[in-house]
Amino acid sequence: MPDQYLKNEMRRNVRKSMRRSLHTASRSAGGGRSRRRRRSGSQGLLWWLLGLVLVVLLGALISWIQSPGEGAAPSPSEDGEDATLVRVVDGDTLVVELDGEEERVRLLNIDTPESVHPHQPVECLGPESSAHMESLVAPGDPVILEFDQERTDRYDRLLAGVWADDVLLNVQMARDGFGVPVHYPPNDRFLGPVEEAWAQAEEDGVGLFAEDLDCEPALP
Repeated sequence: MPDQYLKNEMRRNVRKSMRRSLHTASRSAGGGRSRRRRRSGSQGLLWWLLGLVLVVLLGALISWIQSPGEGAAPSPSEDGEDATLVRVVDGDTLVVELDGEEERVRLLNIDTPESVHPHQPVECLGPESSAHMESLVAPGDPVILEFDQERTDRYDRLLAGVWADDVLLNVQMARDGFGVPVHYPPNDRFLGPVEEAWAQAEEDGVGLFAEDLDCEPALP
């Protein structure tokens, strides 16, 4: 991936700079001692201190490069359960095969515009929301389900965070402007990352926040 390649190059360049800085600081300090007979050692000490400060700053830069970044979505945990996607129902509902049985899955902590509800009209960007989910995952794809405190709802749907190719679909739908954050207690496992992603969608003006919509979105 380009981002990973860039980070690796930055790490290598920073480490080279650190080694050069340490070498320069050491020589400067030594040079300062050798010149004590001719001049004050203050200049050598100054160079040594400057080199030390540079090393500290470069170390902090390496730490920043290697960190995942604030607000980054977590990776799938070990308690996830493997499943296979059967079909996409809409933007927040999937059908998967789990342990040999087909199960309907409602994605936790998001609500997307309605497109197939039997008692509600199609909402603004409802079909687009379903199509966007279909662009993220396809029938036959392996997925990982992660559950919260309550595993099912009153309709016997599984309530889960759904991972596909290391992408948390709950968060991705929010980041793309289709998944409105919702909280039905006690399940809030993915609420924080979803809210951050939704705020980013608003800042980017995508999905339900787009300015060129030909319908009125139902925003919270």
